[in-house]
Amino acid sequence: MSKTLARYLPDVLSRVKPDLVLYDAGVDPHIDDRLGKLALTDTGIFRREMQVLSTCVGAGYPVACVIGGGYSVDTNALTYRHGLLHRVASDVFRQYRL
Repeated sequence: MSKTLARYLPDVLSRVKPDLVLYDAGVDPHIDDRLGKLALTDTGIFRREMQVLSTCVGAGYPVACVIGGGYSVDTNALTYRHGLLHRVASDVFRQYRL
């Protein structure tokens, strides 16, 4: 997934030039999700969030993020996965001093 994002996201942003990026950071692609089929690990979710946010913010586009998806019976694991977005956002926004 990270290679696909790295290849296409910057180009999409430069072509569209959005006033705002709305990012639905669903965690259903997780390997332990009942409905997801992409088999991402917690590390994979973290890397996806980092790549999306740092690419958008680094290019000067504001981002509004929401958590979404996640169909796990383990609520602690699901909460952790959703929390990854907030950890990454804190790191990215601190890096760019927004």
